[in-house]
Amino acid sequence: MSEKKPAYLEQQLDAVIEKEKDGYTFVFQTEKVKLDHVSEIEMIKEMDPSIKRDVTLAEDELRVHVQPPKTYLGFSSLNKKDERSKWNFSYQLVKKVKNHSLSRIHLIVCPENLLFDQSFTPYFLHYGVMESIPPYEQDSAQLLREVKASVAAAVDSKYSFEQYLKFNETLDVPPVPKEILSADTYEQLLELIEKNMKEIDRRNAALVTIPQKKWKMTRYVALGFLILLVPALAYTAYSLFSLNPKQEAFVASNEHYLGNNFSEVVSTLEGYSIDEMPLVVKYQLASSYVVNESLTEDQKEMLKNRVTLQSDPQYLEYWIHVGRGEAKEALDLARNLEERDLIIFGLIKYEEQIKADSELDSEEKQQQLEKIRAEIEQYEEEQEAQKKEEEAKLEEEQQAQEQVEQQKEAEEQQAAQEAKAKEEAAKAKAPAEKPAAPAGSGSN
Repeated sequence: MSEKKPAYLEQQLDAVIEKEKDGYTFVFQTEKVKLDHVSEIEMIKEMDPSIKRDVTLAEDELRVHVQPPKTYLGFSSLNKKDERSKWNFSYQLVKKVKNHSLSRIHLIVCPENLLFDQSFTPYFLHYGVMESIPPYEQDSAQLLREVKASVAAAVDSKYSFEQYLKFNETLDVPPVPKEILSADTYEQLLELIEKNMKEIDRRNAALVTIPQKKWKMTRYVALGFLILLVPALAYTAYSLFSLNPKQEAFVASNEHYLGNNFSEVVSTLEGYSIDEMPLVVKYQLASSYVVNESLTEDQKEMLKNRVTLQSDPQYLEYWIHVGRGEAKEALDLARNLEERDLIIFGLIKYEEQIKADSELDSEEKQQQLEKIRAEIEQYEEEQEAQKKEEEAKLEEEQQAQEQVEQQKEAEEQQAAQEAKAKEEAAKAKAPAEKPAAPAGSGSN
């Protein structure tokens, strides 16, 4: 009997993936990985707050157990979803990969490594860590190919992910996946996905549902009115006792915001959860917290330019959580956004919150503070390394520019010297070519 061929993810990681009742376990042979100590990959535990990860290092193997929420679905479940949902998942996947900025954390995109929640937000089961567990390096070209093949497999299941990845040039690929696989950048891929989503929305808006038999409508009208009456009454009661005060609070906070009374904005909205707020209210509250935050004027000015109505809602919610002293919630959002500056600031706020927590005993408090401080230092080292890399790149570009200018100057000097030499040669030649004067006539 032939041995089962390893899946793409197992091949790329050189590992065995065990599907278990509560999740997945990635088993690596220690002799095949570069990891020396579990602490090197502690950061992967914090990548997705909703997914629990446990790492165990033994003499002969490294085991990474991943336990996602039971409501998360695997990639194959997309086949049962409608067309719009498949494109929605694809859009979020491309955006997540495009915005990934953690240099030490490496992505591998394939169906076996992907899950999604009820909002079709994608999650990765496994992350590589530089110099610790594979993938050790991030091949940007290969990553783009994996993303395109995953999107093609999500929206058109005629071929598998690996067929789209490896044999797309020889297969009779349908037009839509073919266009996906032809994209050269993430931006082109996002534009293509948006175009297809808009086309689906346009088609759905034009659909009209016509009942097969008119008598069915008459039969259920009375029952429908009765069913609708109960929630209508409930909504009326809700409007009287809850909705109206909330709307009044939103209107009042807007007036305070327009009058630059930012402290009043904060106090007016203090009793309302973020989920209850429309986008405009979130924006005004986030802006008010930024104004009141202990930051330099330059930092506040920079944040004012970033906190806009066009900002990611999670970015606005981050600053609301920070302002309300909910550092843990803010930190979780920062990790989702994958913005290093926000993560560091969130860790600092979380550190302050732990220090001020009188309910923690000293030993537990010290352990948490050490863990937070280690993570802050790690991100700061990454930040410094990135800064040095950018400075080195800028210096190389400046040196190259100087070399070009020096070469240009040398060529101009050489051309001037050659022109001068030609001019002197022409002057020297002129007297030699002048005709001799005629000899005078003698007398007999």
